[in-house]
Amino acid sequence: MIRLDAHEYAKAEEPLRGVTINTLFAQAVIREHIPGEVYADDQHNPAVFYIVHPYGMALLFGETDRESFRHKLVEHLSNTNSTRQKSGWLQVYPRSWDPLIRSMKGPDSAVQEKEDTRVNFAFDRSRYEQAVKKYGKSDYVIVPTTREIFREMEGSVTPKHFWSDSEQFAKRGIGYTLMEGGEAASTAFAAFIEDHQLEIGIETPEKFRGQGYAFHVCSALIDYCLEAGLEPVWSCRQGNEGSYYLAQKLGFIPTVRIPYYRLEG
Repeated sequence: MIRLDAHEYAKAEEPLRGVTINTLFAQAVIREHIPGEVYADDQHNPAVFYIVHPYGMALLFGETDRESFRHKLVEHLSNTNSTRQKSGWLQVYPRSWDPLIRSMKGPDSAVQEKEDTRVNFAFDRSRYEQAVKKYGKSDYVIVPTTREIFREMEGSVTPKHFWSDSEQFAKRGIGYTLMEGGEAASTAFAAFIEDHQLEIGIETPEKFRGQGYAFHVCSALIDYCLEAGLEPVWSCRQGNEGSYYLAQKLGFIPTVRIPYYRLEG
């Protein structure tokens, strides 16, 4: 594996277009919208890429028969040289990579036995509109996500994990926050905006969960997408039941399921 310099990331752009699963997080890295890591099998004529987003998501894609790359990949994923400093999740394309990854799994391996499923959804506008009619428009106070909310929000899925800072988010991103008692009770935000697509991230602090806030704040962001000519995008682990069922409540339809491998740091 050869780590590419930022000025070489564009080499991954065209091959990435051939990947038919959701790749917005990888696009954000190769377009330098957020610092990440890009590896390839060859510096001059790469045919395999491994892209890592700082949130911990990784994408492996390209030709599967490059033996030297496969050897280095096994070393990297096994973390035998402690080159990976943090845990994360890996998805691969095409599926012919799966046997290699699964052969590395085990209780003593950095590629854990735990394997989840990553679900990609397609947005169905008519289903969304029916859902809004069913559950009604919100009377809650929903405001654009400010720089202050960006900086103060805590949780596992917050804008600060996907944007370099509050200024970049204010300039390139968008979000909506439902306020309750002066607190940010639920926030739906753009995790990525690439090629007229906006991938939705959602964070609701534990004490505010179970009250339907997420549906209404996501509706505000979806309405923004529809007005701005952006396609709303949703992906999540199937094991994340809250996100999985919320997506369908909002009119998203599960379309693709792929293995999602847990990597220990």
